[in-house]
Amino acid sequence: MKQLPFWRRPYGATRVLDVGGGHNPFRGATHVVEIDMLVGHHRDGQALALPQSASLIVGNVETLPFRTEAFDFVYVSHVLEHVDAPSRACHELMRVGSRGYIETPSPLLEQGLAYGTKESAHHSFHKWYVFAPDHDRLIFEPKTRDTATWFCRCPDGQFIQELFDVVDFGHAQHYLRRTAKTTIFHWTRTFRVEVRNEVGNCRRDGTGCRFVGMRKALMGNCNDLFRAKRLLQFKKTFPDVQTLFRKHGYQTLFIR
Repeated sequence: MKQLPFWRRPYGATRVLDVGGGHNPFRGATHVVEIDMLVGHHRDGQALALPQSASLIVGNVETLPFRTEAFDFVYVSHVLEHVDAPSRACHELMRVGSRGYIETPSPLLEQGLAYGTKESAHHSFHKWYVFAPDHDRLIFEPKTRDTATWFCRCPDGQFIQELFDVVDFGHAQHYLRRTAKTTIFHWTRTFRVEVRNEVGNCRRDGTGCRFVGMRKALMGNCNDLFRAKRLLQFKKTFPDVQTLFRKHGYQTLFIR
């Protein structure tokens, strides 16, 4: 079962909701909401699992069947990238819970897996790029065949595009740490939600683009001493990455 780091666990919470726990729910959840009770489409056909003594409720994150402030903590992992109305879903989380945790695939992982593989299920299975440029703001941008191959003309966007051109991301992702491949968002009471009808474009309208965070996630990964062995293997497997870093003036502990 899933668990948070010990310093992030909801100690003292007596009512804990897991939305979309599926086959791998949050340890300590007292209630689990699941939309897919039988087929298991979003969990690769695996059977539902429940923490001991937890209640299982059929429901949808966009219309949660609970009263306001019903829970001390709400856990939502790899759900919001699937929804039709992310703003409504997020406001439902804030309505029923006093604090919580949200996790989705990061834009780096989403676009990296979709780029260059036009027949990939990653084009259609997930509907949004989800990222958090601030501690209290979550942004959703549409993920489509077109946006999977679109890059902002800013330096960060061009760097990420060139990175995807020189690596096989399906292979390269295994050298990345979890925090580079996931958007992790903790909230208390309330947070801001921004759902964009189109992707942010720094050069066109000054809207912050997702590529800034993608580049920062990659740089943080390449400075991680705990991943030294994997990063050296990454550099050996994809030697053009080092040339790319030098071209854009980037230096990290392991790639320069």
